Amino acid sequence: MAITAYDALTERKKPAKIINFSDSASSSSSLVDLSSTTFLDSIRSLLSDYAATEDYTVHGNTVSCIFLYSEETGAVFPLFTVEERISEGDLSHNLLCDVCRCVGWGHHYVTKRKYHLIIPRIDKWKEPLTRETIKASTHLMHGVIHCNGFGHLLCINTDDAFRNYFSGDQIMHLWDRLCSTLHTRKISLDDISRKGSMDLRLLHGVAYGRPWFGKWDYMFSHGSFGIRKEQYSRAICILSSMEVDKIKEDFSGTRKERLIKMIINFYIESSKTPLVTLSELLQFMLAFASKAPVERTTAMSLVAMSSNHVSNPIPEDDGDTSDSSFTSSPDDKEESDNNENDSDADDVLVDQDTTMVGMVPPKYNSFDAMARGEDARWSAKRLSNAAQAVLKVFNERNNSVITRQELREAVRGSIGDTGLIDFLLKHIDKVLIGDQIVQRFTNPESRMLQFSLRKITPPALEREAKKRRKTQETDEWRSTTPGLDPYEDILYLYQNLLLSYPDTEVYSDASEVILNCKGFVKEWPLLSHQEKNSLTVSCQVLPNHEEVLRDFTRKLPPGELVMVPQNATIRELKSAAEKALRDTYFVMENFEVLEIRKKDLEKIDETSGVKSDGNKIMMTEFLVTGFGLDTGTELRYEGGFDDWTVECRCGARDDDGERMVACDACKVWHHTKCHSIEDDEVVPQVFLCNRCFGDSVRSKKRSVANR
Repeated sequence: MAITAYDALTERKKPAKIINFSDSASSSSSLVDLSSTTFLDSIRSLLSDYAATEDYTVHGNTVSCIFLYSEETGAVFPLFTVEERISEGDLSHNLLCDVCRCVGWGHHYVTKRKYHLIIPRIDKWKEPLTRETIKASTHLMHGVIHCNGFGHLLCINTDDAFRNYFSGDQIMHLWDRLCSTLHTRKISLDDISRKGSMDLRLLHGVAYGRPWFGKWDYMFSHGSFGIRKEQYSRAICILSSMEVDKIKEDFSGTRKERLIKMIINFYIESSKTPLVTLSELLQFMLAFASKAPVERTTAMSLVAMSSNHVSNPIPEDDGDTSDSSFTSSPDDKEESDNNENDSDADDVLVDQDTTMVGMVPPKYNSFDAMARGEDARWSAKRLSNAAQAVLKVFNERNNSVITRQELREAVRGSIGDTGLIDFLLKHIDKVLIGDQIVQRFTNPESRMLQFSLRKITPPALEREAKKRRKTQETDEWRSTTPGLDPYEDILYLYQNLLLSYPDTEVYSDASEVILNCKGFVKEWPLLSHQEKNSLTVSCQVLPNHEEVLRDFTRKLPPGELVMVPQNATIRELKSAAEKALRDTYFVMENFEVLEIRKKDLEKIDETSGVKSDGNKIMMTEFLVTGFGLDTGTELRYEGGFDDWTVECRCGARDDDGERMVACDACKVWHHTKCHSIEDDEVVPQVFLCNRCFGDSVRSKKRSVANR
């Protein structure tokens, strides 16, 4: 593979320098020595000293290439850089940064350029980059950094053909060192990393108390659906501190008791140290999985001899499905979660008066059971009354197929609690209503969620249930001996401890909190930007009173980093700050600095030095006042020119990247999920939030009363 990469290098028309790097070096160490201490100066220096300019452009933007050489593996691979210049007159694509908006940086000023750092897949190394291929999520690595030093890691992937030369850990290590070399300030990422069907932010969060990216100091930034840092930390604590003995006790008497105990006991006996908590157990299992096969086989033999353990295939269960679960591939996760698209061409049952096409057997036979099983905050009686209202709607419409929005609106006429309606419509297909069941399914053409009423008979239901049980029994644990395939053992515990747990929702709720936390960020401290012969300080622009009230209504963006000599005066800092601000932001194209002030607004004499006597730095953060801010440009904030409001029932008050819909009356944005609109369902043409819908109903009632 290294030879192939070298051939790609030698076939180039233009020479390119090679940067050697070692995987064993510290992630904070630089790949090369650059004299600059700000990102913009550093990226320019790197490209001018080490990169070769390609003979093509991407929509007029320069493409450069640097070759990197791994000392450990001998692999040589290209790092492409696309300098994307933002032009106010360019209407061909969105000039604002959607990622900044979703990670809470929508108040940042729009920068004049951003840099894409890309390592393509091997089969794409010789192909020119295009605007379309840049957007692909299949690159080995793709990060974008604004010229103010704030950026985003968009994707990290591994290539089977290149895995032995460049693993996921090695790619991430390189990215981290690249960011340190370029003096980036903050890098965000959306953690959707997986191992098979397991989300690593949940698995590693429980095992190590941090996500996989936490190895490189990426910390919690924001959660979806209003989840805060303390909720995330509590969820991690709840799951990681589960006691192993308590787990075995809780599974006693269940269908999965033997498997759970067999897997846990094997790893306890294999460990030289006690494994008390789930965190310690998963850490050991992950370490065991990373061992060579021969080491794992030896460990298995020792355990078998010490415990007189005989490994036999797991016998078939007795058919009890009270605690069953089944795995799905990553692509099928959403369908299996929603119980909406489980139809199969070969899964059709026909009875005398009933046709059930791939219908999931009801989970509950009463609303009492559903209220307990789904942790409902409504009584079984209220759920039953609401269900009767649903049946009434079907009877009035001759049992026709009804869209979710139509059914919801019809039921609202007799049930005032919209939360109750949304809960019922989400789970109504899990419970029998007499000899009938309400089915949920997605129309393949309109993609709208629809409901229909079906009458079922016991024979058809039992045959379907048996077929489901058989599939679940063969899919739950694909191994026959603990330790033979450690990831199968981990997967089994992942599904049955983290995603489901007998007789309690506490642990699955904690897992859901962690899974809804994908936003992580790493910040490089200002001190890391200091050099012996220069000072790097932050200069934050403070608009005047009228501009704050009229034009700059959001919180102030972070200050711009400015590098000056150690003996620089405040007057020299003014000049350097003005130059840096004009070079970085659209809104400051013609900005003139008048004063430099302390953070407490105290004025500073222009002749005084930025650094006081001795070696102690007087301060590293300043406020800048002046005039010439462009209040007319639409390229003001990365989050967009218009102010908009998020006020969802989950507590979210800002865009978190999840799907949203705006109320047609008050224009406030809400999560579609929080209003029971599934991700694959079309948003209704007219959407009213609960408050506006209530106002509308009350207004209609008053109109009727006044007639």
